[in-house]
Amino acid sequence: MKKQHYMIGIFLLGILLFITSFGQTFASEEGEGEEEDPKDGDDDGVDDEYEEETKRYVEIWFGENVVELASIKRSDDQKDIMDLRIGYKDYGISIAVSFRTMTKVVCEEEIEGEGEGESEKEVAHGDSCEEWVHELKLKFEVKFQALIEYVDLNDNGVFDLENDTCIEDYGINSFQPIVYTPINISDDSILHYFILNTTDGVFAAHIYFPEEFTSVNGILVAPTQIKIDIEITNYEYIDDSSQLALYTKLFSEDFYEEKEETEDEKEGYATDEKEVFTDNEGYTGIFSWKETAMIDGIEMPVLTNELEIECEEYNIQRLLFNYPRGNHIYHDPKIGVVIGQISASEFPMIIIGPIAGVAGLCIIVTGVLISKKKVR
Repeated sequence: MKKQHYMIGIFLLGILLFITSFGQTFASEEGEGEEEDPKDGDDDGVDDEYEEETKRYVEIWFGENVVELASIKRSDDQKDIMDLRIGYKDYGISIAVSFRTMTKVVCEEEIEGEGEGESEKEVAHGDSCEEWVHELKLKFEVKFQALIEYVDLNDNGVFDLENDTCIEDYGINSFQPIVYTPINISDDSILHYFILNTTDGVFAAHIYFPEEFTSVNGILVAPTQIKIDIEITNYEYIDDSSQLALYTKLFSEDFYEEKEETEDEKEGYATDEKEVFTDNEGYTGIFSWKETAMIDGIEMPVLTNELEIECEEYNIQRLLFNYPRGNHIYHDPKIGVVIGQISASEFPMIIIGPIAGVAGLCIIVTGVLISKKKVR
């Protein structure tokens, strides 16, 4: 009996090794032609067909101390609008996001009936009586308000108001004019790049908003995301042993929640991120950030305080980013809206497919052998 079980184990192991090796060889052959793969012509890791479906048009309006953008999905079947308002005042830099779905409907026209005083509704056909109905799904805002210089007395890496010593509250409140640069991604898509810089040049926000998936400084950014590079340069520390925290305020219709694994991490587009999110009816607004920053050219950890309620009546929460001391600090959060899942690439399926097939085969073979054993 033991010999029979041993032979069965060898048989199944042989099948597993053969099919897995075949799958890996097939994947390797596919990988050799990866550069010529027509499904990802721009080599950004996103299927070109999906990328085409998610492209957007962006319209821009400039005002005093503010720029407003409307990002509209190009697809004729299902449209939506992501509105952005990027501006600054004496409270800091504000990025407000609202997201609306659009549904095309055929309007009805009133026509006179045959009888006196009678009327009926007739459905009119053609473009002249088609309209888009908007429905607000999400509304949220992120503000970068101040830099706090503090001495970390309990040495836990974050600013504790009750335990640590606050040296200075450096308000982000005086700015140079917004600088805008359009950068071509492809023949029909643009990466919209804005710089918001304080008057003294200490704090700057580099804001990138693409019309299609694109890589910005090695980070893949979706067309419903804004990449924000926070840059702190030559801050004049008052204390020799202090460090900085970036004081951030969050607004939404419902309170944000914290998440350890971000949406981009789930899709394999990012690593070592954290996220807070707010959602409504399946639409999710995200504010995520890398858990490391470049401090004087060296990658170092960024710690955040726990998300806290600052004003419950207006759904205001606060979040502090704590940076190691340095003369040049560079960090890259993202703000965006998640409206669907991105298709998984075929490469993992090539590996998973044979293994799943082997598992199924093993179950079938084992079931047959067990059945035979019972008959005996």
